[in-house]
Amino acid sequence: MRVIFLDVDGVLCTPLSLQMNRLLRLPVERQRFDPLSLYWLRRLAAWSGARMVLSSSWRDGLTVDDPFCKAIVGHLYASLAKNGTPIFDAAPLFPCGDKGGEIAAWLEQHDWESYAVLDDHDCFSSRPEVRAHWVPVPDSRGLRRREARAALAMLGGT
Repeated sequence: MRVIFLDVDGVLCTPLSLQMNRLLRLPVERQRFDPLSLYWLRRLAAWSGARMVLSSSWRDGLTVDDPFCKAIVGHLYASLAKNGTPIFDAAPLFPCGDKGGEIAAWLEQHDWESYAVLDDHDCFSSRPEVRAHWVPVPDSRGLRRREARAALAMLGGT
């Protein structure tokens, strides 16, 4: 199985999507994500056949018993499913917030062939083996062609 570990803020939530949401006066639980980022995520998934694993801090919304948080995360899941890039799973959450360790723990529990990590921050210094699969995404513009191609090379897609 090919896997894309997906961050949300800076990758799908970008200055463009924030501006769109302000102009459309959308509440946060119905926000739109960057359409160009969604396009390139959809292309990357189609090219590679990879499954999405949520590695974003948005995972917090999966564990809290707050209807508002659940609505926000539910909207994320629905938006990605509608995009053709449904979330397959989520990396575990560790109290210390070590994203590299969380991704490594997920990898230890699953069969995988290759993976790429789409994130706007380098939070993998404690896990160089995970950092080697990190595709830096500029938070000023989100996921675009350059990052999609770099992730595809890591995933071994066609």
